[in-house]
Parts: sequence; structure tokens; C-alpha cells
Amino acid sequence: MLTLGLALAAAAPPPALAQPSLAPLASFVGHCWAGEAPGNGGLDTHCFEPVFGGQHVRDRHVVRAGGADVYWGESLYSAEGGKLGFTYWNSLGGLGRGTAVADGDVLRFTGSVHATPQAHEERYSTVWRKVDGGYEVRDGDAGAVRLFRRTD
Repeated sequence: MLTLGLALAAAAPPPALAQPSLAPLASFVGHCWAGEAPGNGGLDTHCFEPVFGGQHVRDRHVVRAGGADVYWGESLYSAEGGKLGFTYWNSLGGLGRGTAVADGDVLRFTGSVHATPQAHEERYSTVWRKVDGGYEVRDGDAGAVRLFRRTD
């Protein structure tokens, strides 16, 4: 059912984003993107949509492995004092928060997450680089680069 919801969310044309801080996400909005999931070799699909008349951007993602949905999560990006902030929650009960900074075709994310309600807080950094037909994701400074391509 989650996969159907992602498809329906991506089908409607998005309204304009209402906050200038959300502009770096404009090319993602209204589309779904898929790439290799970190760690398990599954397929990680992200679908972006504006919410509340473009005041925020929602990124819903689901990881499929072995023909089944094994993990999913959602980020809500918001303007916070002229900056781009986000909150993330997942199917394990985890919760994270952070900020993103745009520099040309690069988005740099930093924050912290509790992967589950019982887990210790972990700091993280991720870089997205827009490329033809998609975007590259690198976790940390030395992480492997994963390519996400538009699926719609």
C-alpha cells in the first residue's frame, strides 16, 4: 500500500514552493528517484511532494529487498529562519533532525538521528550532487557514491 501511495503522490503536478529556502529541492519535487540502498543492496526509492501549499516538502522513501518493502521513512523539509531544516522518522520508530545547505548543484546535509527509539544518537553528514538524469549520494566524507535516477 505504501508503494501505491508513493505513486499517487508523485502523479499530481506540484504547486510552486512557497519558501525561498526550499528552492534547492525544486528539481526533486513531483518526482520519484531510485538508487541502491546503503548496506543491504536493496532498492531505495524517494518521492518528493510539496505539502501545505508548498510551505514544506515531503520526501517519502521505501527500501525494497527480495521483493518486499523492508524499511521506509519520511523527511519533512521546512524553512527555518531562512535555512533549510528537516525532520526524519522511520518505520523502526527512529527520529532525526538536521539542516541542509545548498552550494550550486550540491546539497550538504548534517544532523543527528536515533535509528530506533532505544538507539544512541548518531551524527551524520550526507552530500547530494545533482547530475544529468539524477543525483549522486555520498554518506560522510569517504562513503561510497550511490546514483539515484528519476523513475517517472
